[in-house]
Amino acid sequence: MKPIDIEILGKKYHLRSDNPEKIRQYAEHINKHLEELNQKFNTVDQHKLFVLYLLQLTEKYFDEKEENEKLSKQSEEMKALLENIEI
Repeated sequence: MKPIDIEILGKKYHLRSDNPEKIRQYAEHINKHLEELNQKFNTVDQHKLFVLYLLQLTEKYFDEKEENEKLSKQSEEMKALLENIEI
């Protein structure tokens, strides 16, 4: 594991990772979205920003999960239909 320093909302974090470049990308992504939230809601309270960001991530997670479940169900239905087709 390699050491890596990242910064999120001006606070530095010293981490270790097998893939430091991915961690840097994650930190950039987080900072970008936190800055967007900060501009949208005009708050300097970092705790509120993190909570808003976590709520957005959670919403996106559950939306994606629901979509994945729907697609899996459709895939199973298609397989069942294909099995019933006589060739």
